[in-house]
Amino acid sequence: MDPSLLPQLGVAAALVIVVGYLLTANHRLMTANRSDRAEYLKALAARETAHADALTALRNRVSVLEDRIAELEDELDRERDRRRQAEDIAAAVRRHT
Repeated sequence: MDPSLLPQLGVAAALVIVVGYLLTANHRLMTANRSDRAEYLKALAARETAHADALTALRNRVSVLEDRIAELEDELDRERDRRRQAEDIAAAVRRHT
């Protein structure tokens, strides 16, 4: 082996070491990112499920309240009809007396 090639081999070896380190660091980073992303997606799915459940509960509650409002409106209409009838009867009695 020619001693004049040693500096070039040293530089080549240093470059191989640096490239190898960068490749392993990149691999570790990508692996960590994959696991972080998987955890994030799992947490996001859980939040979306909870949100969907909350929306369903609210829609059910709104539906019940709308039904109750409709019942109260019907009751109010019936009460108004009874009051009109009573007023009509009272007016008729006043006219005949």
